[in-house]
Amino acid sequence: MLKDRQGNLPFLYLFAACLAISIPTIVLQNYLLTATGKLTPVIQTSEISQKPITKYYTIANHYIDKQHAVIHRRTEVSGRNNENLTFHVYVACPILDKVPQTRVDNNSTFKLPVAWLGTEYTKGISNHSSDAEKEQAFKELGIEAYNKLREQDLNQFVYLDHIGNNDHRKGYYAAIKEIPQYDGREPLVFESRNEPFEARNGKKLGWIFRSFAIGAIIWFVMLLFPKFNSAEFKKLPEYSFQNQWKSFCKFIQTIRITKKSSVSLIIIAINILVFVIMVFAGLGFISFDGQELYAWGANYRPAVIDGQWWRLLTNIFLHGGLMHLMLNMYGLLFVSIFLEPILGRAKYLIAYILCGLFASLASIWWHPATLSVGASGAIFGLFGVLTALLTTNKVDTSSKKGLLINNAIFIGINLIMGFAGGIDNAAHIGGLLTGILIGYIMYFFVDEPNNKRKKGKSIRPADEVTITTE
Repeated sequence: MLKDRQGNLPFLYLFAACLAISIPTIVLQNYLLTATGKLTPVIQTSEISQKPITKYYTIANHYIDKQHAVIHRRTEVSGRNNENLTFHVYVACPILDKVPQTRVDNNSTFKLPVAWLGTEYTKGISNHSSDAEKEQAFKELGIEAYNKLREQDLNQFVYLDHIGNNDHRKGYYAAIKEIPQYDGREPLVFESRNEPFEARNGKKLGWIFRSFAIGAIIWFVMLLFPKFNSAEFKKLPEYSFQNQWKSFCKFIQTIRITKKSSVSLIIIAINILVFVIMVFAGLGFISFDGQELYAWGANYRPAVIDGQWWRLLTNIFLHGGLMHLMLNMYGLLFVSIFLEPILGRAKYLIAYILCGLFASLASIWWHPATLSVGASGAIFGLFGVLTALLTTNKVDTSSKKGLLINNAIFIGINLIMGFAGGIDNAAHIGGLLTGILIGYIMYFFVDEPNNKRKKGKSIRPADEVTITTE
């Protein structure tokens, strides 16, 4: 056990340990996104809408229409003391099947293309510069972007990358939405790649291990400074492999699915069963494509508006691949161990369904036409319920502060990871806010904790599963 001058493990150590785990996880997520992305060859752009949407494309016949390019400008302030100022120019050009036979000067006859090619131009300057210098830099970037766009041959590329939910895509979307012909549908936007397709992963695989090693070394070096609390160490039970094995076997017995099994384990079993059925149906293993997920009940605003409301619930039992399933089920198991004994089975099930439902509604409210699957919105909601109850007197636990910190770190890291792309943060935030509201409503329906204590010992339910963290 470690302690600082106040006798407690500093929050800095917990935060450093979380970073040492989360950073390699983010790199791994990006690696899996590029490594498992499917390359779809098409003859012309119009074929893209006729096939399931994939990550990468090659197009045999195409023409980049610079004449109808649309532009969006954005200013970003960054740095420790906001000392850096970056100007962004996002240019989106229509991708056509062929060169138009006649030049179209009348924008009223312009038709929305199936896909767009996005190109970004940036220029940085000190935020401490004068207003005149900033304005000059902004104008120079506009002239530079115009000249590069005119001179650059955008038709020359090796393959196209269907970009995820990042600042680039937001910039291109903002430009496209300004044109009069925009019909509200989410456009397909690609960025060109000129390196060989086999090199798409870059050095991500190596950085997974490097980042983990760097984080582990920093954290273990930090452990050299605090004092060792020998008194707390003596309170720990003596380690015995036999006792550990018995505890493990007892835990395995508690997760058997019987008539008395917990609702959370049944929900986890359903999620795994759906995934296994999809695998045996020949849909893949590491990941499923968008068309298949749509057929199995993914959330999609146009379909829901068209009357397929059941997608709001079915999507929370679907997952995009193996890693997606594993991470969500781990988070669900963790929060359920603490939350279900507090709420009881019925209230827990109601909270899960409501959080998942409102997470789906938040997703289709934010995304005009994006497929969304996964239990993470409902899981965020359960973390919201637990967080709300931990701020009340309905939870009697000595680990209340630790659980609140754990919840904050889990929620914060996952929301940050959502900005890397491919993650539905709208569903996460919708589920979280719903869960917090439900948690405070549940306050009036949750029994008071048993405050009767034996001297020196605490009474806990016999069937409660506890997790001890150090």
